[in-house]
Amino acid sequence: MADVSPYNKFAEKMFQKDSKYLPEILKSMIDARQAELLVSLPGTVEDLSEKLSRPAGEIEKDLKDMFIKGLTFKKEKGGVLVWRGPSNIVQFHDASLLWPEAPREFIDLWVKYMEIEWPDMARLAAKVMPVPTFRVIPVGNSLDEDKSRVLALDEIKKIVDSATKLAVTNCTCRLTMKKCDRPVENCIQLNRGAEYALERGTGRELTVKETMRLIEEAHEAGLVSVTMNMKNLEKVHVICNCCGCCCETLPFIINDRAMLNAPSRFCAEVDADSCSTCGDCEDRCWFNAIEVKNDAAEVDEEICMGCGLCVSTCPEEAITMIEVRGPDFIP
Repeated sequence: MADVSPYNKFAEKMFQKDSKYLPEILKSMIDARQAELLVSLPGTVEDLSEKLSRPAGEIEKDLKDMFIKGLTFKKEKGGVLVWRGPSNIVQFHDASLLWPEAPREFIDLWVKYMEIEWPDMARLAAKVMPVPTFRVIPVGNSLDEDKSRVLALDEIKKIVDSATKLAVTNCTCRLTMKKCDRPVENCIQLNRGAEYALERGTGRELTVKETMRLIEEAHEAGLVSVTMNMKNLEKVHVICNCCGCCCETLPFIINDRAMLNAPSRFCAEVDADSCSTCGDCEDRCWFNAIEVKNDAAEVDEEICMGCGLCVSTCPEEAITMIEVRGPDFIP
């Protein structure tokens, strides 16, 4: 039996050993020697030097090159620097596509992967994930505090305020798929995510005020804000602002009801007496969760993801967000 190439070994590490495109994507980024180093991770420079019988200086140079390309990540623990590769396909996608010198061939291969191979992987992930890694988060001004227990975990402003560092990068989904003309530079990086983007040179640092302005502009453009599905705000490292056409996950929620993202703790509620049946909310909802029927818009609570886009577009202020899931819904 022929030896498996390091490029195919990497695809297997991404749980897609039969992928046609992942090995080709990797080939467009690094040579075979670097690929062998990549699949040998994690480890320190010294460990990897011994394991691969290569000089430590060469190992370190290759690791730093792959760091810029979004293929290696580093963490210092007890004064020891340990390098690792991407944990999963989403991390590989999001990190590598911000590689500043990415050639056109590389981007085109990612587009083919996302169109041909990613759909089956995404649907499988939705079935096997016990809890979605990300969740939708409503815009702050859409929450009715008289009807909700609003927590810091639900308020984008409070999540941003708690961050030790803030930065913005391009949205890798809209950057590559180009299915709409919505803003691209609005993937908000927080804490270690921001430090990583700034060290690589793939993002620019933001103030809290600048961050909130970008999020508000994203909301106005009809983008859904999504953050990490956890209570520990110190470990939250991204707030994505997603469209339903280019995104890695939203199309599968819209078309297949595949829960790749958890909904927020809230659901839209319409005051039928105030509703003018203009239909703006229906047009703005990516998830087809709100529909004008008879004398008022009606919300399908089973489908509503609780993003709040319908609230800000309602000229009659007839829609509010109400709490339908308790604080324990967030893991």
